[in-house]
Amino acid sequence: GNANWGAKFDSFGNKMTWFGYKMHLSVDTKSELPMAIEVTPAHINDGDVAPQLIEQVKSCTNSKIDFLIMDGGYDQLKNYESAKNIGAQAIIPLNLRNEKEPPEGIASNGTPRCSMGYEMTYWGANKDQLKFRCPHATGKVDCPLGMAACSSSNYGMVVKINVNKDLRRYSNPHRDSKRWKELYNERTSVERCNSRMKSYLTANSLHVWGIDKVKTHIYLNAIVLLVSALAMAKESKKQQTA
Repeated sequence: GNANWGAKFDSFGNKMTWFGYKMHLSVDTKSELPMAIEVTPAHINDGDVAPQLIEQVKSCTNSKIDFLIMDGGYDQLKNYESAKNIGAQAIIPLNLRNEKEPPEGIASNGTPRCSMGYEMTYWGANKDQLKFRCPHATGKVDCPLGMAACSSSNYGMVVKINVNKDLRRYSNPHRDSKRWKELYNERTSVERCNSRMKSYLTANSLHVWGIDKVKTHIYLNAIVLLVSALAMAKESKKQQTA
């Protein structure tokens, strides 16, 4: 639990280092308020803390959690499994540094390829089943063989994949689909929450030492944020009913 050296890359690819601790946040994307917090020495990997945060989030709400959105630093199988265990879908971009060769006939993002090597067209999902259609049939490519080489149907060849086959590779909604990208864009809510705690409160100005005191300091910041949001909500409701 002692302070240690941490490192990360900024948006320009520059390596930043610091000595101390790291705050791990789980944030509600609608309210942009914290739901769970962990504080660790700075060297602890983000992905290793995610299962604990996921359990905390599940225990603090009676509502169904549909999606858990994380950046590429959390691209570890255990985090997809933790999300699945609480009935949620993890929305995490593949970290190419961790990437191995995808299964034969499958693109990196989980899209199956047809016999000509073209990526098939995502055509929606039914529960855990992802549906893909012939890219020639959907007008995505002009295949020299047309549809007849793969299917006798006018609908074209169809491939269905169960997301449970590989929780990391496959996702519902399908990786890189419009809906998947919309969901991932909501991840910025955690950045705004983190910024408020550091810029407007005192999460970035520690004057205490030892992880227990640091945790208390961070939790007090979160309490102030939550109480402020509650006060604003009450005032807004009062004005609406006045």
